[in-house]
Amino acid sequence: MKKQRPPLVPCPHCGTRAIIRSSEQISPLVREADYRCDNIACGHTFVVELAIVRTIVPSACPRAGIHLPRGNPNLGPRRAPQPANDDTRSPANDPGPLTPAATDMSG
Repeated sequence: MKKQRPPLVPCPHCGTRAIIRSSEQISPLVREADYRCDNIACGHTFVVELAIVRTIVPSACPRAGIHLPRGNPNLGPRRAPQPANDDTRSPANDPGPLTPAATDMSG
């Protein structure tokens, strides 16, 4: 299994990247990590909470007691797929009803 890199978190004060110093699993869905600003002039140390908040694709081996909402609430309600712009149009060279010109240019 590939080792995951910790999330990049900038210092909330000076914006310099912060380095993870330690972390602790709080629950199956929450982890806390202590970060320290990499800017020695700043030196801010702070705690970040990383939480699993929803399921996008359900697990093939779900764990008892883990209940997560499904989907992405930012996308709004699910809608039926809409056809592409050209899915319902007839090609220009297909026979079909002809409409007379608005003005007669012969004459």
